[in-house]
Amino acid sequence: MKNAAGKISILILFLFLNIRLFASDTSFHIPVGEDWEFRPFSLEHLYPNYLADPLSIRVEAAVQTVYYADYDYADTVNESGSYTGRLAIFPGFRLSLLQFVHAKTGFGIEGEIGAVIPTYMRSTNNDVIALDGIYYFRVNSKITPWWNINFSKHHNCTHLGDEYPVDKVESPIDYDPNRLELPVLDDFRLANAFRPLHFLTARNLDILTLYGEIGFFLPGTDFLGERQNKPDRWAFMNYLWGVELEYYLPDWGENIGGFYAALNVSYYQQNGYSPNLSVKSGWILPQDRDGFRFRIGFQYYNGRSTMNHFYDRKEIFTAIYLSTDF
Repeated sequence: MKNAAGKISILILFLFLNIRLFASDTSFHIPVGEDWEFRPFSLEHLYPNYLADPLSIRVEAAVQTVYYADYDYADTVNESGSYTGRLAIFPGFRLSLLQFVHAKTGFGIEGEIGAVIPTYMRSTNNDVIALDGIYYFRVNSKITPWWNINFSKHHNCTHLGDEYPVDKVESPIDYDPNRLELPVLDDFRLANAFRPLHFLTARNLDILTLYGEIGFFLPGTDFLGERQNKPDRWAFMNYLWGVELEYYLPDWGENIGGFYAALNVSYYQQNGYSPNLSVKSGWILPQDRDGFRFRIGFQYYNGRSTMNHFYDRKEIFTAIYLSTDF
């Protein structure tokens, strides 16, 4: 499992680097008519990437300290029954396909694909304890400079790491791997994001982004293979919303960046709509909301496990992380 995780991570990063070398920026386009531009590939997107969403598409490395978890590791590393930490790596990419943009108004529509492979390891011995896969295709639209919408199809699969299955390692306390049947979450999503302070004259005061999403699943109608939400086939709905603040120092220059703070809250019917709270804050640069950005910061999380195999278990952790958004 560790070798497989390493190979997958390397492949994802290799793909991302190649895309980065050959994809176009917004300066490369094909004129279509008098006012329209066609961008065959672009790494600038028409829908923002959520800063605090634990399942967002990004490249990230995080050191997490777990304060509470409904699961445990019954092995010699954890004889005391306490669980203190893990390492998390998120190799991912986003790629815009077939982007059409109105040159004068900024209105645009695009098809986008993305993927991230969340990989979780024990901080004590680096054993892989969970390996997930999040993939999506979505259609984004930038209605105005301050309002974006999208419709997407997501697939979230999961695989146990080498910490559990056989040999001398016992299963976690009161946990039966066969009961969950390798949970899969497939859903369609409708999303909306807007910046209510965009109309202020001072650019540095356009600091607030609000967003919301509705996710739903229709059994037997999935155009990507009629997948099922295992083991909760009839848990149709999930929701999320968030608030983001980004403040840049106007006299420092665009490449210096600025402070940010973000809140993401989600609710899943699978978990009786119990809230999942994620808070992130730190430093972000450069001042570009639509392209590559680097972040360093702190995270607090309280909710259902971010490792999809333990979706029905609660955890609380803090993290220090380095992240690149697209």
